[in-house]
This record gives sequence, structure tokens and C-alpha cells, in this order.
Amino acid sequence: MNALPALEERTVADVMATDLLTVTPDDSILMAWELMGRARVDHLPVLTEDAEFMGVIDAQTIAANWEPTGPERARRPVRSLLRAGVGATANPADAIPEAARTMLESGCDYVAVLIDGRALVGLLTAHDLISALAGLPPERTTRPGTSMPSMYRIEPVLPPESRHPGHSMLPPD
Repeated sequence: MNALPALEERTVADVMATDLLTVTPDDSILMAWELMGRARVDHLPVLTEDAEFMGVIDAQTIAANWEPTGPERARRPVRSLLRAGVGATANPADAIPEAARTMLESGCDYVAVLIDGRALVGLLTAHDLISALAGLPPERTTRPGTSMPSMYRIEPVLPPESRHPGHSMLPPD
């Protein structure tokens, strides 16, 4: 039986999630919320079209800033809720206790895992740490033959006959 090393002896790369769903800074808060619900995740990394890491949007931040005044506020871009800077980060080679301290000091339940402080390669959440402590394997998917993480971007696709919001698709009387 292969016993895993103690959690304190493992690195962020051993525990982090690499199969990530992402959004862009211009995607709406509503879209981010819907993606979180459908994917059953609480954190979405925010990447520009050029894959530049901007930060992480989490369900707690969206819920705390939700304004039930109308759809216009829900259509605000994700960038309006991002913290200044990229937030709490770690390196894949960091020890787990170091990353956990970073989480505690930042007041977040996650750290973005970056290489060279720029390229996103994963996300380490409190859930990942608890799963590792319980002896469960990390939730990750990497493409065969590569160590690169799988990152997904979902874009809404409207049928060709759709019309601008606010206009009925029913024919006139």
C-alpha cells in the first residue's frame, strides 16, 4: 500500500485543482453565478482573452454584492467585483502549511497557483486542503502527455433566429 506523505510534507502541486472553469473580466456577474451553480464550484479564475490572470471571483463575493434591483446590475462585468491586484497566490512548489498561512492572512478560502507570479496553473481551496487531510486524491484532470492544466471557458451561444433582449420572438398578430 502506498501511503501518502503527511500533508505538511506535501506541496501545493500535490493538492491543487487543475481542472478549472474560467471567466473573462467582461463576462457578467450573472453568468459567473450561473456557471458556479451548474459546475458546483465556488471559485472561478478570471483570465483575459490573452490568458492573463486577473484574479478569482468567488460565490461569497457575488452573494455579498448581489443587488436585487434589476437585471442591469446582474449584467455588470465580473471585473467590477475583483479585488485590487490578483489576490492571494502560491507557487506549485510551496509547502502546504505556507499556502494555508497565505489563505488565513488574506482572509480567503483559496489561493491562485501561479508560475513566475503570472501564469495560472491551478487553484488551491480550503476544500482541497480538507480533502487532502482526509486522504482523498485531488480533483484534477490533465491532458494525456502533458502537465498543463485543463482550463475551460464556456461561451453562451444563441440560436441564429434569436433577437435582441426585450424583443419578442413571437410573430406579430
